[in-house]
Amino acid sequence: MKAQGWRYERAIPTTDPAGQPTRVVVGLIEQGDRLSAALRIDDGKAALVPLETGGELLKALRETLENWWRLEGHRDLTPEPRAGR
Repeated sequence: MKAQGWRYERAIPTTDPAGQPTRVVVGLIEQGDRLSAALRIDDGKAALVPLETGGELLKALRETLENWWRLEGHRDLTPEPRAGR
């Protein structure tokens, strides 16, 4: 469902830390006579993402994942599936 003033929404299904379904929504939001990039979680508060911030947001996410991989990700923490299942 589109929030008021939002255009070109795209919802990315994910889960919250408790495992409950959650949507990260990206799109454009009307701001006066202009459209600005924004994101929100489910139907919560919107956060505007200017182009320079958007690049920083993606960079921070990538660096966080890379750092985790170097520190912890090399360990396979997922149990192996049991035979016969």
